[in-house]
Amino acid sequence: MVEGVDMGTAGPLAESGTEAARAATATTAAPSCIGTTAAYGATVCFVPYGDVVWVLDTKKDGMSAAGGVYTDYGRASRVCVNSAGVNHWVKCDYDYWEKGNIQLRALRYDSGTAKFYVPDAWSDWLPVDGKY
Repeated sequence: MVEGVDMGTAGPLAESGTEAARAATATTAAPSCIGTTAAYGATVCFVPYGDVVWVLDTKKDGMSAAGGVYTDYGRASRVCVNSAGVNHWVKCDYDYWEKGNIQLRALRYDSGTAKFYVPDAWSDWLPVDGKY
């Protein structure tokens, strides 16, 4: 049985209710990322130039792919939801502190219940400026 998961105290949707609207750019071409993480139904990656998070829906299961983004400097978490469908990448543009790091979380989202589902996967901490 699939269980819903808590995305954190504030939750990734707490900062802005318009994340889905920001994710209007969809493509089938894979982006060039510095960090990628994947779980059942979702792949998430980060492009430092422009602070872009990309989310790919990898399963036709009636759920959306979601990419949670967390920082190491106290900024509220965010989520990029891909409702464009399976085999499409969706782009979410953010603006992060260039001296900070982010961590990505890949999981699925059910818009009907407004819940996130496991299994999930976490990336390592990634430098926002792309320099290791």
